[in-house]
Amino acid sequence: MRQKTDYANWIKGIVVQVGFVIAAIYIFYTSSSEWAVREHWGVLSTYTLLTIFSCFAPVRISNTILTVNNAVIFSGILLYGVWVGVWAAVIESLIIAFLVRFNPLKAIINIGQLLMTIWTVAFLKDWIEGFGTVSPIISDLFLAVVYWFVNLTLCGLGISYFHQMTWARTVKMMAKGFTSTYLLLLILAGVGSRLVESYGPLTLIPMVIAFITISYVFHHYYDNLQRLQQKVEEVKSFNHNFLTTMAASIDARDRYTSGHSQRVAYWGREIARDIGLSERKVEDVYIGGILHDIGKIGIEDEILNKKGKLTPEEYDKIKQHTVIGYEIILQAGMFNELLPAIRSYHERIDGRGYPDGLAGDEIPLMARILAISDAFDAMVADRPYRKGLPVEEALQEIRRGSGTQFDPILAEHFIRIVQRLPYEELQSIIGIESIPQKQLQEAIR
Repeated sequence: MRQKTDYANWIKGIVVQVGFVIAAIYIFYTSSSEWAVREHWGVLSTYTLLTIFSCFAPVRISNTILTVNNAVIFSGILLYGVWVGVWAAVIESLIIAFLVRFNPLKAIINIGQLLMTIWTVAFLKDWIEGFGTVSPIISDLFLAVVYWFVNLTLCGLGISYFHQMTWARTVKMMAKGFTSTYLLLLILAGVGSRLVESYGPLTLIPMVIAFITISYVFHHYYDNLQRLQQKVEEVKSFNHNFLTTMAASIDARDRYTSGHSQRVAYWGREIARDIGLSERKVEDVYIGGILHDIGKIGIEDEILNKKGKLTPEEYDKIKQHTVIGYEIILQAGMFNELLPAIRSYHERIDGRGYPDGLAGDEIPLMARILAISDAFDAMVADRPYRKGLPVEEALQEIRRGSGTQFDPILAEHFIRIVQRLPYEELQSIIGIESIPQKQLQEAIR
């Protein structure tokens, strides 16, 4: 697998460092012959000024700053062809090279991907015009999408190479960040080009005003959005602290279960991540772990802290804590997504659990995850009536319960998670001060 990844990176490096550079040199050379300054000085001067203006008047969006120069380049392609697009791209690249720390290789690679985008769009424009029957509106929309897609794909390839990321992931992240704004700017550039074509250069004035207005609106919109996100993060932090305090107050009723809820939440989160759940679902599992024992508020201290074995009647009362917790969360009107987990984490795969006797996939996934993390922590922790099991024995119990008490796939994931942890880290998580290292290593082979 490592060799396959290294080979893919090697191929990516050849394409980016050689292919992009050769493309930049070739497209630049073939286009520069059309830069007849005496003949086209007005066009070149106009696009030089527009490029300078666009570099210093970016549009701010949620997590990045987007220059409008791609819109300027796109308009140049539509009105005059590839040579104007290349001119504007070169001017932009020179400005950026002077504004930021100059890296010759990255600069020419950036020019290469941009010139390839320009050449592709110009080629398709000439091809479409050869039919003579395509509406300019349809043509411009199509070319705007092509410009966005090719530029995004090539940019993503370069960035993924330099930052050692996968190409697909890089492109996905970039597309998620600014696609709508990018396409809007290109569409406006297409509209502006057609206005200039029909009514002359003076129509540039309202288009420049439109771009400035868009920049201003987006700047204030994303400023407000950023402040709102900060408030949301503050609320999330408050909720997390509140939940942690609540879990601590529950655990504090029994000195033998101190920190139990946080450890259950930790292990649950690790399992959720390991099986590939979304970050939202992972967070839900974590909160479910924090709150899983909230129903013990309704259980008498005499039963919770009893040092001897529970009677059948007392055990039946203990089993009610899942239903009590379910009712508490239901009445609170918060965290409704956690209700199935809080009610069902003591269910068993074979249907012999409580409170509802659910079996197999009838048990919610979150509950199946927390069942393993709760059982493991209960096994390794000291209790009034017994000492905690060594980790190796607890892992063996998880294996024995796989397919009957526990979901077999989740159990296997959990065992691998424990196996991957360094010895000292595992000690700090489970709060056991003396695990014989040799025995632990034998247990997790």
